[in-house]
Amino acid sequence: MSEENTINKPVFIFDFDGTIADTFNHILQISNKLAKEFNFKEIEPDQKEEMKGKTSQELMKLLKVPLMKIPAIIARAKKELNKEISQIEPAEGLTEILRELKNWCQGIGILTSNSSDNVLKFLKNHDLDIFDFIKSTSQIWSKNTGLKKLIAQHGYNPEDVFYIGDETRDIQAARKAGVKVAAVTWGYNTSAALQKHNPDYIINTPEDLLKLINRQLT
Repeated sequence: MSEENTINKPVFIFDFDGTIADTFNHILQISNKLAKEFNFKEIEPDQKEEMKGKTSQELMKLLKVPLMKIPAIIARAKKELNKEISQIEPAEGLTEILRELKNWCQGIGILTSNSSDNVLKFLKNHDLDIFDFIKSTSQIWSKNTGLKKLIAQHGYNPEDVFYIGDETRDIQAARKAGVKVAAVTWGYNTSAALQKHNPDYIINTPEDLLKLINRQLT
């Protein structure tokens, strides 16, 4: 692809859980399954909306998750999610939008704290093998490091890059990495919680991603 064809085209880097894949209820069930084993609180059904208003750190504190056990908990959660991957659907209305974005972006990729194996199986299940790169990171609260490495590795101009996520930590990571951030409201955090962290864009529907592309190209 020539420079003439790629100049000013945006790069979209997506989070996976909650942004592309509708994993919220699966993760809640897995969390409760692991709560007794790792000695933290279960999430009650009437707490689900409350959870969406909290940052990851606030949620860990509320559930009294042992900090030293977090790596082990995350590793187990990924394995449990792998067992359910065939049951997980894309966010409603997103599949065709992703395919359309592929045509208009300089590049599209995924940066996630989930495992690459889970992501690849999900994408295969839904005929979404369209991403230019998939990167898994163990740094769940410092994705900015992974973002910077991806941008450097692929030679992208940071000014062209958007990180698209559903949590406040995604907003923070994009800020630290020096890229723009678009926060989707169909994932783990509520629109109100996301807006408190001042993302560049709030995305309420998958179609809003196409509108964002149009803004960049006009």
